Amino acid sequence: MKKYISLFLCLTCILTLVACGKKAAPIQLPQTSDITSVDVTVGENTTNHSDTAWISEIISDISSSEPTSKQSVQDFPQTESYIKIDFQFETGTSTIFAYEENGKHYIEQPYQGIYKIDSQLYERLQETN
Repeated sequence: MKKYISLFLCLTCILTLVACGKKAAPIQLPQTSDITSVDVTVGENTTNHSDTAWISEIISDISSSEPTSKQSVQDFPQTESYIKIDFQFETGTSTIFAYEENGKHYIEQPYQGIYKIDSQLYERLQETN
C-alpha cells in the first residue's frame, strides 16, 4: 500500500509540472520611432503602411498580446494561411506572423514565441486597403 501511495504522489508531481508549461517571454517589438514602414501581406496582396499613427496603434495592440506556452520552432507558422507583417527599418526588416487556429488568433515571432491576440487586431491586419 505504501508503494501505491508513493507512486501516486510521484505521478501527481510529474503531471503538475508538465501541466504548468513555461510561457513565452513577452513579445519583443521594435520602437515605433525606428520603423520606417510596415508591410502587411495577406495571401498575394501586400499593403504598405507608413503612417506613424497607424504604426503606433499596431505596435501598441501587438504589445498587449498574451504569451502562450506554445513554442515557435520554424521560420513560418505551421498553418496554411497566415498574415505576414514586415517591420521595415533603415537597416533591415523584422517579420512576425498572425494566424487563426481553432477559433483563436495568434501572433508568432519566429524562434521567440507565440502570443494570443484578440480578433479585432487580426481583422484589422486582414484589411488590405
